[in-house]
Amino acid sequence: MPQIIHRTELPNYYATDDPSLAEAADSTRIDMRMAHGSKVSLAVAVCQPGYHPAPQIHATEQLNYVAEGEIWIYIDGDAYHLRAGDAIRVPKMKPHWMWNRSDLPCTFYESNCPPLAGDAQGAGALCEGQAPSQQYPHVVWLSEKYAKEAEDRDAAPVEGPLLARADSLATSVHGGAIGAAAAGKLTSKCIHGLEHNMTLARRKGGYHSAPHIHDAEQLHTPIKGNIDIFTSDFGFACREGDFNIVPSNTPHWAEVGGDEDNILLQAHSPVLGSAANRKALLTDEERSLPIFTVFNMTPWREQDIMNVEQVHRQNMQRS
Repeated sequence: MPQIIHRTELPNYYATDDPSLAEAADSTRIDMRMAHGSKVSLAVAVCQPGYHPAPQIHATEQLNYVAEGEIWIYIDGDAYHLRAGDAIRVPKMKPHWMWNRSDLPCTFYESNCPPLAGDAQGAGALCEGQAPSQQYPHVVWLSEKYAKEAEDRDAAPVEGPLLARADSLATSVHGGAIGAAAAGKLTSKCIHGLEHNMTLARRKGGYHSAPHIHDAEQLHTPIKGNIDIFTSDFGFACREGDFNIVPSNTPHWAEVGGDEDNILLQAHSPVLGSAANRKALLTDEERSLPIFTVFNMTPWREQDIMNVEQVHRQNMQRS
């Protein structure tokens, strides 16, 4: 299976030849490209004005970040109005749907844990090793009555613990855990739920981290600038629009060549705790639940591991 793939090589997740499903998904007004590992999926979507699918549920925890435009998201009947820079979490099995009530397209990123992939062997699979014995969760479409009842109330949009406004997301400045040469050159904004996190990380030009590991699967896509990702086995030249994966407990590091900053959108499962100011998007009832959190660690003989970088540079993997 590939470990790097460009969004243009993936099908539209909601494209279907079934007219009834196409209607439920409003598939002519959304283009969503999704890649997945064994623990998490990550997607980028552009939805057109008027996009308004039927309500849906799925047995996954969902995180969304709005990059451009605006979108209304309804969760269990409550309406949330998101603009660029805002983020939201949809808990497992909560009825939800979207509505682009503006005159402009909306671009958003979405992660799901477990992967919202449907078929473990399908398009966008970046995981290695033996596939699960059963399918991953998939979307279940619900009656439009749930949307009609909520939208007929025409209530004002709500705030709440599932929603993070752009100005409420504090910036974490990462220190020496990723190597002295990278200290201060990595900043991030992070949201998380019970099972995974989504992080928007900015790496300054010239960034070069040391090898580190964590017991979390990492799936990422550059949304600005380029970045080279290295593992002990491969080097990946990641460009805007690529999806790339780092399996759990795999030594890895990164370099941003030149002067241009890189912005990398990352999903981790379980929750990666390296961002000091990560924000939990949990209901009041969920805040008493335990969250399994992992942290960056330095592998044994890190310099020996990093020495393979020059070998990888002779055969960088590209989408």
